[in-house]
Amino acid sequence: MSEILKIENLYFNYGNTKNGNKNNKFFLKNINIVINEGEMISVIGKNGSGKTTLFKTINGILKNYKGNILYKGKDIKKLTSLEKAKEIAVLYQNNKCDFPFSCFEIVSMGLYPHKSNLIKMRKQDIDFITNIMESTNTIHLACKDINRISGGQAQRVLLARALAQKPKLLFLDEAMSGLDISSRIQMTKLLYNERKTKGTTTVSVSHDINLAFEKSDKIIALKDGEVHSFGKPEELLNKDFFREVFNVEVEIDTIKKRFRIIYDSKKD
Repeated sequence: MSEILKIENLYFNYGNTKNGNKNNKFFLKNINIVINEGEMISVIGKNGSGKTTLFKTINGILKNYKGNILYKGKDIKKLTSLEKAKEIAVLYQNNKCDFPFSCFEIVSMGLYPHKSNLIKMRKQDIDFITNIMESTNTIHLACKDINRISGGQAQRVLLARALAQKPKLLFLDEAMSGLDISSRIQMTKLLYNERKTKGTTTVSVSHDINLAFEKSDKIIALKDGEVHSFGKPEELLNKDFFREVFNVEVEIDTIKKRFRIIYDSKKD
Protein backbone atom coordinates (compact mmCIF):
# COMPACT_ATOMS: atom_id res chain seq x y z
CA MET A 1 0.00 0.00 0.00
CA SER A 2 1.51 3.31 -1.12
CA GLU A 3 1.93 6.32 1.15
CA ILE A 4 -0.22 9.30 0.11
CA LEU A 5 0.14 11.79 2.98
CA LYS A 6 2.96 12.19 5.48
CA ILE A 7 3.11 14.77 8.25
CA GLU A 8 6.44 15.21 10.02
CA ASN A 9 7.12 17.15 13.24
CA LEU A 10 4.27 19.58 12.60
CA TYR A 11 3.90 22.57 14.94
CA PHE A 12 1.48 25.45 14.53
CA ASN A 13 0.34 28.49 16.46
CA TYR A 14 -1.47 31.65 15.45
CA GLY A 15 1.61 33.75 15.99
CA ASN A 16 4.93 33.27 14.21
CA THR A 17 5.54 29.53 14.53
CA LYS A 18 8.62 29.46 12.33
CA ASN A 19 10.47 31.93 14.52
CA GLY A 20 8.90 30.85 17.75
CA ASN A 21 10.00 28.29 20.27
CA LYS A 22 8.43 25.40 22.09
CA ASN A 23 7.54 27.61 25.02
CA ASN A 24 4.92 29.33 22.85
CA LYS A 25 1.32 28.18 23.01
CA PHE A 26 1.16 25.79 20.08
CA PHE A 27 -2.24 24.71 18.79
CA LEU A 28 -0.60 21.76 17.05
CA LYS A 29 2.43 20.07 18.57
CA ASN A 30 4.75 17.38 17.22
CA ILE A 31 2.23 15.85 14.80
CA ASN A 32 3.61 12.79 13.00
CA ILE A 33 1.19 10.84 10.80
CA VAL A 34 1.46 8.59 7.75
CA ILE A 35 -1.69 7.85 5.72
CA ASN A 36 -1.74 5.27 2.93
CA GLU A 37 -3.73 5.23 -0.30
CA GLY A 38 -7.25 3.88 0.00
CA GLU A 39 -7.51 4.22 3.77
CA MET A 40 -10.54 5.64 5.54
CA ILE A 41 -9.27 7.70 8.47
CA SER A 42 -11.32 9.37 11.19
CA VAL A 43 -9.96 12.28 13.24
CA ILE A 44 -11.60 12.55 16.65
CA GLY A 45 -11.11 14.50 19.87
CA LYS A 46 -12.83 16.94 22.17
CA ASN A 47 -13.77 20.44 20.99
CA GLY A 48 -10.62 22.55 20.82
CA SER A 49 -8.31 19.55 20.45
CA GLY A 50 -6.98 20.83 17.10
CA LYS A 51 -8.97 18.83 14.54
CA THR A 52 -10.02 21.71 12.26
CA THR A 53 -6.69 23.50 12.75
CA LEU A 54 -4.94 20.36 11.52
CA PHE A 55 -7.17 20.20 8.42
CA LYS A 56 -6.64 23.87 7.61
CA THR A 57 -2.90 23.53 8.02
CA ILE A 58 -2.69 20.50 5.74
CA ASN A 59 -4.80 22.23 3.10
CA GLY A 60 -2.81 25.45 3.05
CA ILE A 61 -5.35 27.76 4.67
CA LEU A 62 -3.03 28.15 7.65
CA LYS A 63 0.47 28.54 6.23
CA ASN A 64 2.62 29.60 9.14
CA TYR A 65 3.69 26.19 10.41
CA LYS A 66 6.88 24.39 11.28
CA GLY A 67 7.51 20.88 9.96
CA ASN A 68 6.77 19.01 6.75
CA ILE A 69 3.54 18.05 4.98
CA LEU A 70 4.21 15.71 2.06
CA TYR A 71 1.66 14.63 -0.56
CA LYS A 72 2.91 11.60 -2.50
CA GLY A 73 6.41 12.52 -1.35
CA LYS A 74 6.21 16.16 -2.48
CA ASP A 75 6.12 19.22 -0.25
CA ILE A 76 2.46 20.24 -0.43
CA LYS A 77 3.44 23.93 -0.28
CA LYS A 78 5.16 23.56 -3.65
CA LEU A 79 2.04 22.28 -5.42
CA THR A 80 0.01 24.87 -7.33
CA SER A 81 -3.66 25.38 -6.51
CA LEU A 82 -4.60 23.62 -9.74
CA GLU A 83 -2.32 20.67 -9.03
CA LYS A 84 -3.91 20.26 -5.60
CA ALA A 85 -7.45 20.65 -6.95
CA LYS A 86 -6.84 17.81 -9.41
CA GLU A 87 -5.94 15.43 -6.58
CA ILE A 88 -7.37 16.78 -3.30
CA ALA A 89 -10.92 17.81 -2.41
CA VAL A 90 -12.04 19.40 0.86
CA LEU A 91 -15.52 19.77 2.29
CA TYR A 92 -16.06 21.80 5.45
CA GLN A 93 -19.11 21.97 7.67
CA ASN A 94 -21.77 24.48 6.69
CA ASN A 95 -20.30 25.64 3.40
CA LYS A 96 -22.25 28.57 1.98
CA CYS A 97 -22.73 29.87 -1.53
CA ASP A 98 -23.23 33.60 -2.08
CA PHE A 99 -24.51 33.29 -5.65
CA PRO A 100 -27.77 31.82 -6.98
CA PHE A 101 -26.30 28.86 -8.88
CA SER A 102 -28.39 25.79 -9.58
CA CYS A 103 -27.34 22.62 -7.80
CA PHE A 104 -26.32 21.10 -11.13
CA GLU A 105 -24.04 24.08 -11.77
CA ILE A 106 -22.53 23.73 -8.29
CA VAL A 107 -21.67 20.06 -8.82
CA SER A 108 -20.32 20.83 -12.30
CA MET A 109 -17.79 23.21 -10.73
CA GLY A 110 -15.99 20.12 -9.44
CA LEU A 111 -14.87 19.49 -13.00
CA TYR A 112 -12.98 22.81 -13.17
CA PRO A 113 -9.49 21.40 -12.46
CA HIS A 114 -9.89 18.87 -15.27
CA LYS A 115 -11.32 21.14 -17.99
CA SER A 116 -10.00 24.17 -19.81
CA ASN A 117 -13.49 25.48 -20.55
CA LEU A 118 -16.44 24.72 -18.29
CA ILE A 119 -18.84 26.63 -20.53
CA LYS A 120 -18.64 23.90 -23.16
CA MET A 121 -20.04 20.85 -21.38
CA ARG A 122 -19.76 17.66 -23.39
CA LYS A 123 -22.36 14.91 -23.17
CA GLN A 124 -19.93 12.75 -21.22
CA ASP A 125 -19.48 15.60 -18.71
CA ILE A 126 -23.24 15.93 -18.26
CA ASP A 127 -23.57 12.16 -17.85
CA PHE A 128 -20.74 12.15 -15.29
CA ILE A 129 -22.37 14.89 -13.19
CA THR A 130 -25.77 13.22 -13.49
CA ASN A 131 -24.35 9.92 -12.23
CA ILE A 132 -22.72 11.61 -9.23
CA MET A 133 -25.94 13.44 -8.35
CA GLU A 134 -27.88 10.19 -8.59
CA SER A 135 -25.40 8.41 -6.32
CA THR A 136 -25.58 11.22 -3.73
CA ASN A 137 -29.39 11.41 -3.95
CA THR A 138 -29.29 15.01 -5.21
CA ILE A 139 -30.50 14.61 -8.79
CA HIS A 140 -33.98 15.84 -7.84
CA LEU A 141 -32.32 19.10 -6.75
CA ALA A 142 -30.48 19.65 -10.03
CA CYS A 143 -32.53 22.65 -11.20
CA LYS A 144 -33.04 24.21 -7.78
CA ASP A 145 -31.15 27.24 -6.45
CA ILE A 146 -28.49 26.09 -3.95
CA ASN A 147 -29.65 28.85 -1.59
CA ARG A 148 -33.26 27.65 -1.60
CA ILE A 149 -32.81 24.13 -0.29
CA SER A 150 -32.26 22.83 3.23
CA GLY A 151 -28.86 22.81 4.89
CA GLY A 152 -28.66 19.01 4.78
CA GLN A 153 -29.56 18.96 1.10
CA ALA A 154 -26.98 21.64 0.33
CA GLN A 155 -24.31 19.65 2.16
CA ARG A 156 -25.05 16.61 -0.02
CA VAL A 157 -24.79 18.79 -3.15
CA LEU A 158 -21.41 20.10 -1.98
CA LEU A 159 -20.23 16.55 -1.31
CA ALA A 160 -21.26 15.70 -4.87
CA ARG A 161 -19.16 18.64 -6.08
CA ALA A 162 -16.17 17.35 -4.13
CA LEU A 163 -16.57 13.90 -5.70
CA ALA A 164 -16.82 15.51 -9.14
CA GLN A 165 -13.21 16.66 -8.65
CA LYS A 166 -12.21 12.99 -8.92
CA PRO A 167 -10.05 13.32 -5.80
CA LYS A 168 -7.36 10.90 -4.77
CA LEU A 169 -7.55 12.38 -1.26
CA LEU A 170 -10.82 13.63 0.23
CA PHE A 171 -10.99 15.68 3.44
CA LEU A 172 -14.30 15.97 5.28
CA ASP A 173 -14.41 18.38 8.24
CA GLU A 174 -17.61 17.39 10.05
CA ALA A 175 -19.18 17.42 6.61
CA MET A 176 -21.94 15.00 7.63
CA SER A 177 -22.98 16.88 10.75
CA GLY A 178 -25.99 18.45 9.02
CA LEU A 179 -27.28 15.15 7.63
CA ASP A 180 -29.91 12.91 9.16
CA ILE A 181 -29.02 9.35 10.15
CA SER A 182 -30.24 7.84 6.88
CA SER A 183 -28.19 10.30 4.82
CA ARG A 184 -25.08 9.70 6.93
CA ILE A 185 -25.33 5.96 6.33
CA GLN A 186 -25.89 6.51 2.62
CA MET A 187 -22.91 8.86 2.35
CA THR A 188 -20.69 6.46 4.30
CA LYS A 189 -21.61 3.66 1.91
CA LEU A 190 -20.87 5.99 -1.01
CA LEU A 191 -17.40 6.77 0.38
CA TYR A 192 -16.74 3.05 0.78
CA ASN A 193 -17.67 2.57 -2.87
CA GLU A 194 -15.34 5.42 -3.89
CA ARG A 195 -12.54 3.67 -2.02
CA LYS A 196 -13.37 0.30 -3.57
CA THR A 197 -13.78 1.46 -7.18
CA LYS A 198 -11.33 4.39 -7.35
CA GLY A 199 -8.96 3.91 -4.42
CA THR A 200 -9.98 7.23 -2.87
CA THR A 201 -8.42 8.01 0.49
CA THR A 202 -10.78 9.70 2.96
CA VAL A 203 -9.79 11.65 6.07
CA SER A 204 -12.80 12.75 8.06
CA VAL A 205 -13.28 14.80 11.23
CA SER A 206 -16.32 13.41 13.01
CA HIS A 207 -18.24 13.85 16.24
CA ASP A 208 -20.03 10.53 15.61
CA ILE A 209 -17.47 8.50 17.51
CA ASN A 210 -19.40 5.23 17.29
CA LEU A 211 -19.53 5.53 13.49
CA ALA A 212 -15.81 6.36 13.43
CA PHE A 213 -14.95 3.20 15.37
CA GLU A 214 -17.29 1.07 13.29
CA LYS A 215 -16.33 2.25 9.79
CA SER A 216 -12.73 3.55 9.89
CA ASP A 217 -9.56 1.70 8.95
CA LYS A 218 -7.63 3.86 11.41
CA ILE A 219 -8.35 6.58 13.94
CA ILE A 220 -6.35 9.69 14.79
CA ALA A 221 -7.22 10.91 18.29
CA LEU A 222 -6.10 14.45 19.13
CA LYS A 223 -5.78 15.88 22.61
CA ASP A 224 -4.56 19.43 23.33
CA GLY A 225 -3.11 19.74 19.82
CA GLU A 226 -1.13 16.49 19.97
CA VAL A 227 -1.71 12.99 18.61
CA HIS A 228 -2.78 11.02 21.64
CA SER A 229 -3.34 7.84 19.65
CA PHE A 230 -3.16 6.68 16.03
CA GLY A 231 -4.18 3.15 15.14
CA LYS A 232 -6.85 0.66 14.20
CA PRO A 233 -10.22 0.98 15.99
CA GLU A 234 -9.83 -2.34 17.77
CA GLU A 235 -6.48 -1.18 19.17
CA LEU A 236 -8.01 1.95 20.71
CA LEU A 237 -11.34 0.58 21.88
CA ASN A 238 -10.64 0.47 25.60
CA LYS A 239 -11.71 2.32 28.73
CA ASP A 240 -8.37 4.05 29.29
CA PHE A 241 -8.53 5.61 25.80
CA PHE A 242 -11.94 7.21 26.43
CA ARG A 243 -10.98 8.28 29.93
CA GLU A 244 -7.81 10.03 28.70
CA VAL A 245 -9.11 11.55 25.44
CA PHE A 246 -12.72 12.41 26.32
CA ASN A 247 -12.78 12.31 30.15
CA VAL A 248 -15.67 9.85 30.15
CA GLU A 249 -16.27 6.38 31.50
CA VAL A 250 -17.70 3.87 29.03
CA GLU A 251 -19.02 0.36 28.57
CA ILE A 252 -17.58 -1.33 25.49
CA ASP A 253 -18.97 -3.90 23.06
CA THR A 254 -15.76 -5.17 21.44
CA ILE A 255 -17.64 -7.38 18.98
CA LYS A 256 -19.69 -4.55 17.47
CA LYS A 257 -16.89 -1.99 17.98
CA ARG A 258 -19.29 0.26 19.87
CA PHE A 259 -19.31 1.95 23.26
CA ARG A 260 -21.80 3.56 25.62
CA ILE A 261 -20.95 6.50 27.88
CA ILE A 262 -21.71 5.75 31.51
CA TYR A 263 -20.85 9.16 32.96
CA ASP A 264 -18.55 12.12 32.63
CA SER A 265 -15.55 11.45 34.87
CA LYS A 266 -15.01 15.19 35.43
CA LYS A 267 -18.25 15.38 37.40
CA ASP A 268 -17.00 13.01 40.09
